[in-house]
Amino acid sequence: MTNYNNSTKIPFKVSARTARLIGRENIASSKGAIIELVKNGYDADSKISIVYFDNKFSTVLNEITEEYVSELKSLGIPEVEIFELYERDIETDNTYVIKKDVDEEKKKQLKNTIAKFCSLYIIDTGEGMTQKIIRDYWMTIGTDNKANDVFTKSGRVKAGAKGIGRFALDKLGGICEMTTIFNPEVHENDVDENGAATDYSGYRWIVNWEDFEGEFKTIDKVDAELIGINANSIIEEIEAQIPSLDLSKINFEESAQFGTILKISNLRDNWENFYVDQVFTDLEVLVPPKEVGEFEIYLFSSLEQNKYGEVLGSVCDDYDYKLVAKADENQNISITVYREEYDVELIPNGFFQREAMKNEPYRKEDFLQGFWKKETSFSQILMGFKERDEDNTFDNIGVFEFTFYFLKRSYSSDDASRFFYKGFMSNNRKDWLNKFGGIKLFRDNFRVRPYGEAKDAAFDWLSLGNRKAASPAGVAKPEGGYRVEPENVAGAVKISRLTNVNFEDKSSREGLQNNKTFDVFKQLLAGIINVFEDDRAFIAREMDAYDDERFGAERDRKKAEDLAKKIVADSREKRRQREDNPNNAATNDNTSEEQQASDREKEILAIEIERKEEQIEKLKDEQKVLRGLASSGIVLASFSHDLSKLNDVLSSRTDKLKELISEKIKEEDYEQSERRKNPFSQIERIRTQDIKLQNWLNFSLGATRKDKRKRPQVFLKNYFNEFKDDWITVLDERGILLEVTEIEDIELRVFEIDLDSIFNNLLVNSIEAFNLMRENRQRQIQVKVHSNGREVIFDYSDNGTGLSKDIEKPEIIFEPLFTTRRNPHTAEEEGTGLGMWLVQSIVKENDGNLKLLFPENGFGLRVSFPMKYKRQKDGQV
Repeated sequence: MTNYNNSTKIPFKVSARTARLIGRENIASSKGAIIELVKNGYDADSKISIVYFDNKFSTVLNEITEEYVSELKSLGIPEVEIFELYERDIETDNTYVIKKDVDEEKKKQLKNTIAKFCSLYIIDTGEGMTQKIIRDYWMTIGTDNKANDVFTKSGRVKAGAKGIGRFALDKLGGICEMTTIFNPEVHENDVDENGAATDYSGYRWIVNWEDFEGEFKTIDKVDAELIGINANSIIEEIEAQIPSLDLSKINFEESAQFGTILKISNLRDNWENFYVDQVFTDLEVLVPPKEVGEFEIYLFSSLEQNKYGEVLGSVCDDYDYKLVAKADENQNISITVYREEYDVELIPNGFFQREAMKNEPYRKEDFLQGFWKKETSFSQILMGFKERDEDNTFDNIGVFEFTFYFLKRSYSSDDASRFFYKGFMSNNRKDWLNKFGGIKLFRDNFRVRPYGEAKDAAFDWLSLGNRKAASPAGVAKPEGGYRVEPENVAGAVKISRLTNVNFEDKSSREGLQNNKTFDVFKQLLAGIINVFEDDRAFIAREMDAYDDERFGAERDRKKAEDLAKKIVADSREKRRQREDNPNNAATNDNTSEEQQASDREKEILAIEIERKEEQIEKLKDEQKVLRGLASSGIVLASFSHDLSKLNDVLSSRTDKLKELISEKIKEEDYEQSERRKNPFSQIERIRTQDIKLQNWLNFSLGATRKDKRKRPQVFLKNYFNEFKDDWITVLDERGILLEVTEIEDIELRVFEIDLDSIFNNLLVNSIEAFNLMRENRQRQIQVKVHSNGREVIFDYSDNGTGLSKDIEKPEIIFEPLFTTRRNPHTAEEEGTGLGMWLVQSIVKENDGNLKLLFPENGFGLRVSFPMKYKRQKDGQV
C-alpha cells in the first residue's frame, strides 16, 4: 500500500521567457503597444501624452547637409561609408545628394546601421511613481491594483486592469529607460525597500529585455537597475533628454512638474514616415472627440519636424442621419433620430397630405424639427429572444451609449429630385469616411481596437455587410428589407469597466473576449440601427410613390417609346423572315386585311417615333460636345498662351545670359575651376534643365492640340519620331533606349490622340517594369511598324521584367481594374487598372486586334489595324 505521509509543498517557478510571452509575442502590433503606454499616462492622471519618434536616422535620405554628415560621423559611421553613397551637389556648397549608380546593398547596410540610433519616447505629466510603487506594482507581473482601485485621484476610470501593459515596452524595443518624477502631494512619503525615508524626487529605471532570454533562467534571476535622482521638474528632464523636441508646440499646464518619460531604444521596428502616419491616424480615433481638452495627445517626429502635432479627433457634422441611443440599467433604451438628408423646403406640401405622412413622426412639423424620439427596450429590439434565453443575458449587458451616423458617399441627379436630397461635397465625405468611418467601440473613453478600424477584418464587426448581402433591397423597395451598407456608416459605442463587467479585454489588447453576452450585444446594436433603416426606408417608399403620381405620365411616354422600338424591331424581323422564306408567306394569307392594316399603322407610327428620338439624341450629343469644346477652349485660351510664351523664353534665355556675362568676364579664366564655381558651367546646367522643361511643355501642350481630335492622315514614321522626342528626357534620365527605326513609311487615317493613348500607356507600363528590374542590362523599348497587305501591324516590346509570373491567364491584363502595381509596405493595389483596358478599347473601336507576344525577356504586344485605315503615298486607299 502506498504511503502518502511523506508529502511536501513545492512552489511554481516562472521562466524569464514569460516576459516575452506576455509582451513581445502577446501584444498583436507595435501600434497597439504604443496605445497601451499612452493609456498608462491617462491612468496616471496626466493631462497630456507625448509620443516622440526620434527617427531622423530611420531611412537613407536622398539629400543631406554638412551638419547631417557631421552627425553621422559623431555616431561612429566611417566617412568612407557615407561617401560611397553620396556626392556633393554641384549647385550648393553644403549639400550632398545620393549617387545615381548607388549600390543598393550598401544603401541597405547603411540604413540598418544608422537605424540603431533611433529612439521612441512616450511622455506624460501625471503623478509619477515612488520607489515603493515601482517595486511593488511596476515590477510585479499581472498586478491587480488597477483592477481593485478603478478610479484615479481625479475621478477617471482607469483604462488598464490586467497589470501587463508595461510589457508593451518589450514589443517596441530591446532597452527601456524610464525617468519618473513623483508628486509628493499625491503619494505617500517615498521609502526604500527597508521602509527608510529617501530624499529623492524621482527615479531612473533601466531594463534590457534581452536579459530575459536564456535557457533555464527564471524571472527572479532578472534584475532592472533603479537609480534615485533629484530633479526640479519633468519639463527640465524632457529638455535635457530630448533637445530636438520643440516644447512650445505643447500646451503644458503651469503645474506640470511631475510625470514620466519612457525612452525605448534598440527599436524592433523601423519607424519611417509611412508607419508614423499610421500611428497618428490610430491616435486620432483613440479617444472620442468629446474628450478633447481632458486628455490631449501629441505626436512628433524628428524626421518630419513640422508634419505632426496635437492629435485631434474629428466631429461628424455633415451627415444624412444621426441616431443616439442611451441604454439604462433597467434595459430601457432612449433613441433620438436626427434627419438631415432631406431639403424640407423643396418638399411640396402635397407630399405631407398623403395619408401615411399625417402620422407622427412623419408630419411636416416633424421634418422641420429635424429629429424625433422613441422609447424602447432590449426585449423590444430583439423580440422573442428574452423568452428563449435561459441565461438572462440582457442582465449582463449593462448601461451603454451608441451614436450612429449614416452618410451617403454620392447620389444621382434623378435620386436627388425624387427624394429631395440636400447637396453635399461628395469628395469631402468620401475622405472623411475613409479616415473615420466604421463603428468604433470605446471603453472609459479609450478605443478598443480593432473594432471599426479601416482596412481591418474587424472593421465590420457588427456584420452589416452580411445583413446587406442577405437583403440587398434598395431603400425605396415597396416590400421593404432595406439594410445599410457598412462603408456608409460611422459611430461610437461607449461602455465602461464599471457598468459592463462582462466585457473583458483579450490579453493581446486586440478586442474583447468573445462570449455570449458580447454576441447578443452586437445583435442589439444592429437592431438599434434597424430603427434608422426603417425610418429612412418608409420615407423613401412614400417619396417614390409620390414621384410616380407626379411624373408617372412622363415615364409612361418613355415606356411607349420603348414599345414603339420593339414594334419596329418585330416588324423588321417578320419582313426578314418573309424574304428568307418566301414559300411560307402563303401561311400568312389567312390574316385579315384589317389586322394587316392595323399592324402597318403601328409600324409607321413606331418608325416615326424612332426617327424623332434619333434626331433628339443626336442634337443632345452635339450639345454636349459643344459644351465640352467650349469649356476646353476657355481653359486652353487661359493657360496655353502663357505657357507658349514661357516655352519661347526658355529657348533663348541662357544664350542671352551667357552673352551678357561674357562682356564682363572670360570663359577661359574659369577652365581650371570646379564646375560648381564656374558660372559658365552653371549656365550650361540651366540650359539642360530648360530643355527638359521645354520638352515637357511641348508634350503637355501637344496632347491637347485640336488636330489630335480629328482623324487626319498620320505619317507613322514622323509620328514615332515626334513621340520619341516627347519622351526622350524622361527615358534618358532612367537610362532607357527607345528604338523607332523600323517604321515603314505608311500613312494611316486615325485619331492621333488614340495612338497617343495606346503608346503612352504602354510606355508608362514599361518604365514601371524597369523600375522593378534587378538585373543589370541595357533597358530597351522597341516599336516596329509594317504592313502585310491586309493589316498595318505595330509590334511593341521591352526587355523589362515582363508580366508577373503569378498571372495564370495573361489576357486578364486587359480587364478593367486589373493591376499588379501594389504598395511595397502594405501590398495594397496602387495602379488604376485602366491602362491596358483603355488600349484594348481603342483598338477594338478602330476594328483592330491585339495579340500578346512573349519575348525571352520582357513584354510584347502586337496591335493591328485593318487595311481600310492605310493609305499609300499616292493617296489611294
